[in-house]
Amino acid sequence: MPPTVEHRPPDRRKFLRAAATGAALTLSAKSYAATPGSNDRVRVAFLGCGGRAQAQIHLIGKLDAEARAVAVCDVWDGLEEDYDHRHGGHVVRRKYSQGLYPSAKKCGLDPADKARVAKDYRRVLDLKDVDAVCVSTPDHWHARMTLDAAAAGKDVFCEKPLTRTPAEALAVLDALAKHNRVATVGVQSLADPVWRAAHDLIRSGRIGPVAHLSAGVFRHDARGQWRFYRLVKEMTPKAIDWDLWLGHRFDVNGEALGPTPRERPFDRAVFAQWRCYSPFSGGPFTDLFVHQVTRLLAAAGLRFPARVTGAGGLYQEHDGRDVPDVGTVAADFDEGCQLLVTGSTLSAYPQDEIIRGPGGALKFVKGGFQVIDNQASPERQRGEGELVAVEPPKNETEALWRNFLDCVRRRDRATASPPELGAAAVAVVSLAQQSYRDGHAYVWDHERREARPADATWAAKWEQRSRTRTAKHLRPPEYMDLAGPHGGEV
Repeated sequence: MPPTVEHRPPDRRKFLRAAATGAALTLSAKSYAATPGSNDRVRVAFLGCGGRAQAQIHLIGKLDAEARAVAVCDVWDGLEEDYDHRHGGHVVRRKYSQGLYPSAKKCGLDPADKARVAKDYRRVLDLKDVDAVCVSTPDHWHARMTLDAAAAGKDVFCEKPLTRTPAEALAVLDALAKHNRVATVGVQSLADPVWRAAHDLIRSGRIGPVAHLSAGVFRHDARGQWRFYRLVKEMTPKAIDWDLWLGHRFDVNGEALGPTPRERPFDRAVFAQWRCYSPFSGGPFTDLFVHQVTRLLAAAGLRFPARVTGAGGLYQEHDGRDVPDVGTVAADFDEGCQLLVTGSTLSAYPQDEIIRGPGGALKFVKGGFQVIDNQASPERQRGEGELVAVEPPKNETEALWRNFLDCVRRRDRATASPPELGAAAVAVVSLAQQSYRDGHAYVWDHERREARPADATWAAKWEQRSRTRTAKHLRPPEYMDLAGPHGGEV
């Protein structure tokens, strides 16, 4: 059996190194020349050329001295046009450019080069001069493409979530370790040093052991969440390899990536707005909550959960979707704390992001976080605490890419948003989404590396500890000496 995933706070020096962004290179000329793509630029192939990939392609164009795009892959021929965007009574002229051939044009590639401009990603992985791939496909393809890229000797920048399920995530971790590949997960906020600063303060004991972490993700769009992605008449079965997009002929751990064309006939809405459909996305659990879950795990030094519950429902966005518009994740950890992330796509009113302990709390604000003492007055606790200012990067995505490219050159697998952290976040949000759908809570078996339905043992374990151990941070009043079984004396 492969080794189990680490489930303890990371080493401080490794954490600091992993969180560093935009670090200067200090390699000797000899060692620099020995790394892939180091004589000029890291050569990147884009697997998936939708909206998110367009931002990545534009960024790599800006980082011309460090990287260059050498191949693109997408199942859709694509479309490039100017159009009128109508919303809220306003009309704005916009440019639309997505898909295979428009992306090839942006990258300066010859559309006739079938090896570098391909619908089948495996052609791109066969290219010897590709050093790294950017996986920007729908979620159900993340694991398979990352596994194949690692086997082909490519490093991987994979958009979040790392995979759909914990089983897929563990397969990816094993493959990346086996092939010694550098990988990062596209949770852009991990490029912000605020999470490292919070991690350092927590390790110092300032707020005591972490007891509770909470965050919220709230959005609203009158069209319905994710329905703002355009549908165009050029999206046709002739222009899109629907059979390949579904992924039913591919698997991970024996599980097909997606349904067959008979089970899911071609539909422009499913193709362009796949986040609304459960075969391809976990909706808010995996698309939205994963950001907050990942960075709170990083700040607290937590990894795989011990027990996960998900709740919510599809209450108001009745537009053919089958993912919830209200959801909540509750994850408990063996370290003795709980992570709560809740949210909705029905309202944009925000919620604070907080880490709490018996000695105080950290409240994340723009430009850093506040440290609030538990002994402060209720008014002070609700107000501003001591501000720890942390300057964020000007562009989180750019900072994350610079860190990834730096790690590729140095062959350093400790990236700013490492796959081990991404896998732990997948375990939280994926099990919550599964819990929401089937009504069961789940516990994670660290030795067997798998989830199973929860039972009464979790509560019993902690209640037994309460009877046999005394918390160091508690100061029992003197009258508690009178507690305990009565001996019968008068």
